Amino acid sequence: MLHHRIARAAVLGSLLVMLTAPLALASDLIQNGSMEIGDGAGAIDEQIAENWTEVGVNIERSAQYNVVPAGAGHALKAFGDGDNTSVAALQVIANVSPGQSVSASAKLFSPANDKLRGSGQAGIVLQFLNQFDGNISSSETYVLDVNSPSDTWIPASIGPITAPANTAKVRITCRLKWNLGDVLGAGYWDDVQVLVNGVNKVVNGDFEIAGPSPGQSPYGIEHWLGFNDQEKSDDVALDGSFSLKLGTNYGYSGLYQDFGALVEGDEITLTAYYYNPSADPLQGNSRAGIKLEFDSAISAPPEETLSFTESATPDTWTLVTHSTTVPDGITIARVMMVYYADGTTSGSVHFDSAYAERGGDPGTNQLSNDSFEFGPGGFNGLTDWTELNSDGVSQLQASCFEVTAHDGDCTARGFGNAPAFIYQEIPVIPGESLDISAYLMTPSFEPLSGATAKCGVKVEWYAGGVPDDIDIGTPGDGHTIGASAPTDTWIPLTIHYVMPPGSGANLRFTNIIEKGNALSGTVYVDLCSAVTACSPCDANCDGSVNGFDVDPFVGLLTGSGTPCASCSGDVNGDGSVNGFDVDGFVAALTGGGC
Repeated sequence: MLHHRIARAAVLGSLLVMLTAPLALASDLIQNGSMEIGDGAGAIDEQIAENWTEVGVNIERSAQYNVVPAGAGHALKAFGDGDNTSVAALQVIANVSPGQSVSASAKLFSPANDKLRGSGQAGIVLQFLNQFDGNISSSETYVLDVNSPSDTWIPASIGPITAPANTAKVRITCRLKWNLGDVLGAGYWDDVQVLVNGVNKVVNGDFEIAGPSPGQSPYGIEHWLGFNDQEKSDDVALDGSFSLKLGTNYGYSGLYQDFGALVEGDEITLTAYYYNPSADPLQGNSRAGIKLEFDSAISAPPEETLSFTESATPDTWTLVTHSTTVPDGITIARVMMVYYADGTTSGSVHFDSAYAERGGDPGTNQLSNDSFEFGPGGFNGLTDWTELNSDGVSQLQASCFEVTAHDGDCTARGFGNAPAFIYQEIPVIPGESLDISAYLMTPSFEPLSGATAKCGVKVEWYAGGVPDDIDIGTPGDGHTIGASAPTDTWIPLTIHYVMPPGSGANLRFTNIIEKGNALSGTVYVDLCSAVTACSPCDANCDGSVNGFDVDPFVGLLTGSGTPCASCSGDVNGDGSVNGFDVDGFVAALTGGGC
């Protein structure tokens, strides 16, 4: 008993010289878990264009396509969502006087692989404003919609217009609008100009300059990436001077970090501390917490043979083949029939007699409904096949008796002016051969036309055994809090997971808040950690060794505590918990390992 009293005194005495905030275990896989490093709110965000004000969520500076400077640089990208009817980026130009000549112009673009469709329209709006920003008059033009050619920069222009009486400013807006819930694809703007008496007044009209992200910090906390409303904050902190603040301006928001891969049998424990402030607490059915996400730890580039083009002989079935070897680590092959088209494409292509043969099972077609005889037609209307697009512009759908089939009575007919795909997934073994093929034909009454159209077969590779994500769940489940959570106190949240047999995945730690039906509510997050296995110093089994382990560890020393999982408190591994474990425990608290 004397030994235990000495041990308690040693532990507590050692703690007097330590910081009162908990210290993460040195082997923590998470970097910057206490959010101390980074510029915080207002940090430069590559997706924000300097001098432009964004309206809506899905509009951003993008390096995917651009027109100026030629061959490099950035443009402004916008795409729709289901909750609104427009997104925009605008810039106000001051010192414009009545009688001056004003014109606006831009170039707009929609790529074939993400073509604007549905009711979406993209264009520019020019408004004349008084000194109080009141609208005097406006003009708008929309040059991009479902019927516009893809992969082509289309000019848009307004004016010249003589500035009306009381004009003090003009506002140029790049806008994507749509009917509620009816837009797919993306539009881009570049080379935006507003000429006032012949002089361009737009700043950063080519979107080459990145700007600060107001009120958010997707890049403001180093090693983390954010989405929607979140920022580095010094309002409250558990460790150091800063924490992560998650607000509820959007339906959900958060911050995430990728931190490596695990395979079967590996254990991982995620921990974070959440603070529900009484000044602006979670309300209604809002919830917040930590999420463990998985992605394939193994990947390989897709392969394809798209040799069927407009040069094919009409009314003639042509065999398209692709032979390959299954890459290491791959266990699933997605076998695809591909109809690749764009705004210049017309006509149709029929697919039949699809085939996939594994080297480990020679002579056997791994595909079912390979001649497309079964299914009701329309989108996803081919039994055992999955279609990747649902926009109605292009499809690969069942077609019976329209042409003379290669096998049976039916085919899969590809048509429209956007890409369309159907696929089946089959199990494969690394190192074995895989041969895929299909017969393709374009009818003379509807011949394939368009220099960029190409059709054929494709295979995408996947590693099996990727676990399902562990999402935020029900408040009180250990890794989720809600409106009933206590306020003004740090609440530890934990996910402990053992990778199942046959699994392998990359891991992502996500802090997330979901608004639910509430219009307000904030949480703070600090001291995030991710550790593998379980340390004997982690006396409370929350995944990290810190000041919160002191009382449980002293309990183990005195015999009044109960070990949890494999975190026994036996720091020196001699089979018992006693005073000889104290020095090792204190060393772990100061980052010395355990």
